[in-house]
Amino acid sequence: MQPNIKNIPQQLGQYLYQQINEPWLEAQLVLNCEDESELECTAHFKKADNSSEHPITVSDAIIELFNTLFENATKHQPENWTRAIFTINRQGQFNLNFERDNTDDDVITAQSAH
Repeated sequence: MQPNIKNIPQQLGQYLYQQINEPWLEAQLVLNCEDESELECTAHFKKADNSSEHPITVSDAIIELFNTLFENATKHQPENWTRAIFTINRQGQFNLNFERDNTDDDVITAQSAH
């Protein structure tokens, strides 16, 4: 059964939120799709008292959800997107950005704060 695309950002945010058991400011989930045969997904959060990144373990189910969102959002685009970055803050506002490697300045925001 295909997940409802509109619900995936909420599921990603809830997952990140549930993984952090201390005060934090922001969490990110990064899906790297440069090599189509191998997805790389990492996550981290920043604590309220410093800006260093603290890793979060990412489950296979979350990687699959994030990849579904990425594929759905980019399937009819002429650009070759290679990365998706999901960012959420403690208040529940999130951003989803897609990037491509051919120029550092090309970033598009697919979904803004909610």
